[in-house]
Amino acid sequence: MKSAESAGVSALRAPREAFLLAGVGGSVDAVGILTLGGLFVAHMSGNSAAFGAAFGQGDWLKGLPHLLAVPVFVFGLFLGYLWILGARTYRRCAVLLAAEAFLLSVFFLLVRPGSGFPAAIPALLAMGLQNATLRELGCSSFPTTYVTGVLDMFGRAAARAVIEGGGPALADVRRAGTVWLSYAAGAILGSAGLAGLGTGVVFVPVAILGALAINFSRTASHLAEAPK
Repeated sequence: MKSAESAGVSALRAPREAFLLAGVGGSVDAVGILTLGGLFVAHMSGNSAAFGAAFGQGDWLKGLPHLLAVPVFVFGLFLGYLWILGARTYRRCAVLLAAEAFLLSVFFLLVRPGSGFPAAIPALLAMGLQNATLRELGCSSFPTTYVTGVLDMFGRAAARAVIEGGGPALADVRRAGTVWLSYAAGAILGSAGLAGLGTGVVFVPVAILGALAINFSRTASHLAEAPK
């Protein structure tokens, strides 16, 4: 049986919500890096390397927050998937996005420059929840809080585009590149906003998540959807 790719059909999906959520991920991650002593709240590859580098040098105290961040993020993933896998619906996705917005509001209340690890916990949980949204609905192919996977998709699509002489693979290259750009732009805006607005910049992602949650709830009502 021919795969979608071998038939020349674009395999990657990226609705506008994926770009918005990637921007949210980049923005929150940037705020975390700048206020939590370099701790990543969305990028666990960075935390894994950071704690390993610190532990290898015998600097246990420096590496410990990066190590602790990983299971908290994974717990957020677990809770999100536990909820959405029970019924893959827009309504459940809306609940996850609303919960993420709430957790980021708590993050705003706790985080200040030089904050300790406890302030990071709501953001870590929020970023974990975010990954259990669009992809489980079948709406998007891309993770939105870590970009290593996105870049892997970009490189693979670019190789396909060369082999196939362009065609649908070029659309996949554009989608993957735009998701990465959205994450990077979110990080830039989060950093710049932190300088101008302080930690209040977190409410920009909160507003985006709230708007998406409302939109998904409306979609669920219009579809009168049944669990997938």
